[in-house]
Amino acid sequence: MQSYNKIKNGSIILACILAAYCAQAQAFNQAQTRADADLREAVETLSQVRQQIEEEKLPLSTKIATLEAEVIEVRTERDRLLRQRDSRTLNLDNLRGRVSSLRDQQNFIVNRLNEFIGEFEARIDLSEIPFYMEQLEQAKLIQDDVDASQQQKRLKQIELVEAAIERINATLGGQRYEGKAMTPSGKLEVGTFLSLGPQVYFASQLSESAGIVEREANNPDAVVASGFTQKQAEAIKAVAQNGTGYLPLDPTLGKALKKAKVRKSLIGHIQDGGVVGYCIIVLGGLSLLLALFKIREITSFQTAKPSAVDEVLNALIEGDEAKARTTAESIPGVCSQMLLVGIERITERREIIEELLFQKILEVRPNLERFLAFLALTAAAAPLMGLLGTVIGMIKTFQLITIYGTGDPKGLASGISEALVTTEFGLIVAIPILVVHGLLSRMARQKIGQLEQVAISFVNGIHGIQNKDS
Repeated sequence: MQSYNKIKNGSIILACILAAYCAQAQAFNQAQTRADADLREAVETLSQVRQQIEEEKLPLSTKIATLEAEVIEVRTERDRLLRQRDSRTLNLDNLRGRVSSLRDQQNFIVNRLNEFIGEFEARIDLSEIPFYMEQLEQAKLIQDDVDASQQQKRLKQIELVEAAIERINATLGGQRYEGKAMTPSGKLEVGTFLSLGPQVYFASQLSESAGIVEREANNPDAVVASGFTQKQAEAIKAVAQNGTGYLPLDPTLGKALKKAKVRKSLIGHIQDGGVVGYCIIVLGGLSLLLALFKIREITSFQTAKPSAVDEVLNALIEGDEAKARTTAESIPGVCSQMLLVGIERITERREIIEELLFQKILEVRPNLERFLAFLALTAAAAPLMGLLGTVIGMIKTFQLITIYGTGDPKGLASGISEALVTTEFGLIVAIPILVVHGLLSRMARQKIGQLEQVAISFVNGIHGIQNKDS
């Protein structure tokens, strides 16, 4: 029974398995059928797509080649435009540089022309200004005219430059023209001007005045310099009247005449020093007199020669004291007194004799060295007094500047020059006095040294005589 049941159950199970297998096989067949249909459909679609690609490939390739050619052409055009742009930028920079350079040149020319206009009026002679006054005023006024163009301004300036060149050509050969000038007598007279190179002469028609024309500060008229001889003045007048002749030339262009005009005499130079200058001169004169006195005094001071001292000592060695006295008295100066004192105290000790002889030297020394201290004081004080005078003069000059200003450089230079006069006097006095003081001091020490030499020689000789007697 049990076996039957097992077989039955197995059969049922097997039937179920077979039914499931059949159902699965049928589903697989259906799936394979659908797959085959899908594959056939896909193959057909692929074939259609490939055919479409083949149909569209050639036009696309042609279009791509055309586009690539267009890209190359566009790139070439772009590179050309970039190069052209860079070239234009470079040319623009060059043009800007040229414009800047030309502008600088124009500014330089404008500045030089403006400077020339200002210098031209200052360089020409006062007698020539009326001939160029109109052109000068036009060249100056047109610079401030807002309606005038730059070309018009430059033309007016160039006209003045051309006039200046014509003036140079005229003055090289010499020219004559009428005008007025201030003569050395202080009168404004009519006469003839002679322009020859940088030099201008004037010959008056109203008097015998003639000479070189010079410019003075704060004087609107031409001034005739003084200092010419009558012969020179006549030569200038002859050339002014006839146009030919000889003219006195001044290679310094009037500077020598100006220097001669401001040159002062010795008395005037001393007066510029004022009170301090007089004090320095008096001190220097007194020092000079004392120096001459000391030179005479020291040079006339006589000392004994070594041979004379030896004669006295030899007489004492021989025991002839009278001969020694006679020889000592024949020696000039203080040495005679020194030897006589030594002879009188020959029996004294050496120290006593030495002290007596040096006492005589000490009595003479003040006379040899007197007034030397005053000379040294003068050599030291004179520069200080000169500096004091300079300081006082500078204070006065600055006071005048405070009152009148610095409009006149000549007056300012004159005041400073006068202030330095005392310093000049102080150095002139101090330097020679300092040298003389050194020489006199050396001469005095030399004389005292000679006296000391005589004293030492005599003392040593006396000591030998005393030792021999003992």
